[in-house]
Amino acid sequence: MEIFFTDPDALEAAGVSDATRALARHGLHAGAPFILSDDGSYDIQLNRFLWSLPTLGVRSAHSWRAYALDLLTWGRFLQEHRGKTLWHADRDDVTAFHRARRVSPDPTQVVSASTWNRGVAALDKFYTWAVDEALVERTPFKHYEGSRRTGSGQQVRVRNNRAAEKAAKRGNVKFLSVPRYAAFRDIGLRGQLRTGTADSSFRGRNAERNVVMAELLVTTGLRIEEAASLCWPELPALDSQTNTKSVPFDLAPPTAKRDKGRKILLPHRVLRAVADYVEIERSLMLDRWRARGCPLPAGAVVGSQADRRGVRVPMKDGKLRRVPWSRLPPALRSRLYLVDDQGRALGPACVWLGQEGRPVSLSAWESVFVRASERCRTCGIDVDATPHVLRHTFAVHLLSALIQEQIGSVEKGEMNDGVYRRIIGDPLDHLRRLLGHSSITTTYIYLGCTDQAQALIDGAVDAWASEVVDTAHHVSHEIDNSSTQAPGANPW
Repeated sequence: MEIFFTDPDALEAAGVSDATRALARHGLHAGAPFILSDDGSYDIQLNRFLWSLPTLGVRSAHSWRAYALDLLTWGRFLQEHRGKTLWHADRDDVTAFHRARRVSPDPTQVVSASTWNRGVAALDKFYTWAVDEALVERTPFKHYEGSRRTGSGQQVRVRNNRAAEKAAKRGNVKFLSVPRYAAFRDIGLRGQLRTGTADSSFRGRNAERNVVMAELLVTTGLRIEEAASLCWPELPALDSQTNTKSVPFDLAPPTAKRDKGRKILLPHRVLRAVADYVEIERSLMLDRWRARGCPLPAGAVVGSQADRRGVRVPMKDGKLRRVPWSRLPPALRSRLYLVDDQGRALGPACVWLGQEGRPVSLSAWESVFVRASERCRTCGIDVDATPHVLRHTFAVHLLSALIQEQIGSVEKGEMNDGVYRRIIGDPLDHLRRLLGHSSITTTYIYLGCTDQAQALIDGAVDAWASEVVDTAHHVSHEIDNSSTQAPGANPW
């Protein structure tokens, strides 16, 4: 079994006319994974699940790949070790799979508890779908009813998979210190030397574009899918008259994880950097694109009258209708090309463009970060940065600053009945909303990464130790005094 990915451009290059529309008629979309058996056969029901992921709440291309990989690993295990297909799996197979993945005598074959739980979640979604579609009679997993706390503090009932490991904890959060981030930005992305001067041997392309993207991620906590889907007409305008350091921006729900749109804060300096990139580097890309005759990729959608509120796009009935940005998913944004009122091509709607004048793909962004990290290590700086590491970096440093601010207000004597909530609850909940977490328990992972959190813990331990010592002295004193009392008298 092997994984492949749908590529309309490759199909058109191979002679398939209007490949994107043909794929859409069958429920396929660009980048959709599909699995072929060793003999090249195509399990239509298995792959129908992969096609259906966007309608099952899985919008990220990264998640599509992860689901396909988990199904592939499970299918290979069943085929090679159990002599069956995934359509005939039972609970004994799940037990055997757990032994192979989690307690194998070969340490190179053992996966982490979090990796195991992620795979269980993917397979659980697959078998739940298969039961609903009457493709299997029952799921090979057992479940039990539980509860979890939402971001608003409410307890909700949830259905938990017994195959998931309860003791599984998230791995250590990887984030960068400010100096390491600066080195990644300047040496890895910009191609400078450690002395701060330009490296004449650096051959990286689109350096300023990559730097601006990194600055956006590390100052907002956006996921790479969210940042890569931004379209230039929807961005807020710079206001030189305001005294605020950031501008609120409503992130479109379809671009966010689980369709949970949220309000983020875009720093003025980052907005200025984006505007400079659009005006200079992006304009050069568009000039080259126009010089080639403004070629449109397979499946391109032409939009018009784009402004901050929305854009006019063709519907299935062929009519043009105005659609707000808040309803446009990433798949459509990446194919959206804009024209002005005279029908002249303005180029892609997406902010970030590659050499061919097309939107930068998620895999291309990952490669940018890999190469920049490798360059840092070549220069003797141990940096392993990914887009998600920059999201963690934002979270850790912002939480640290928020806690420090709250501690400062307490040190100034601003104590009240809600002091504990203000010190811990408010910063965490504020960070939860900025990151788009559904539950505040997800945000707790960043608390252990802050210096201020460690200081709080150290202070609490020290206070507790002091109280224990003081109490012990008090008890000792009371006992000594009790020796002068009449026998049988109660010293307490």
